Amino acid sequence: MSAEIKKESPERRAELDQIERYRFSVTFPGAPYGPLVVDEPPPVGGDAGPSPAHALATAVGHCLSSTFFNTLERAHVRTGALRTTVDVEMGPNARGRRRVRRMTVEIHTQLLDEGDREGFNRCVEIFEDYCPVSGAVREGVTIDARVTAGASPPSG
Repeated sequence: MSAEIKKESPERRAELDQIERYRFSVTFPGAPYGPLVVDEPPPVGGDAGPSPAHALATAVGHCLSSTFFNTLERAHVRTGALRTTVDVEMGPNARGRRRVRRMTVEIHTQLLDEGDREGFNRCVEIFEDYCPVSGAVREGVTIDARVTAGASPPSG
């Protein structure tokens, strides 16, 4: 029996509109918040917002932090606020193309009750397995990219 992939609802979508050169406005249809500006760093961009590497680091760090918090919450383990840092290492791939080579994520918190140490340690052991974004990045996400040319952009 084959397992069906359950589709989440609502669908996740990001729409990017070029403002100028490497600067884009990103909107998230149906989301209750405004747009985000992204850009490339100098010398090509103007540094008006997060770069693609920063955006990827943010997505991985946020997802790991949220997943860890959820794991702690489900285990009834109380901690102080989380502080997460993500260091991104860039380098060439085998073809000499610049790529994100490695991300080092550190989540720091304070255990509020030492009696929760066993539960805390268990959460640390298992939480990464439940993170959808870092799991997808580790496994390699299939990206189907296409370019269209015409009078108006295609609608979703």
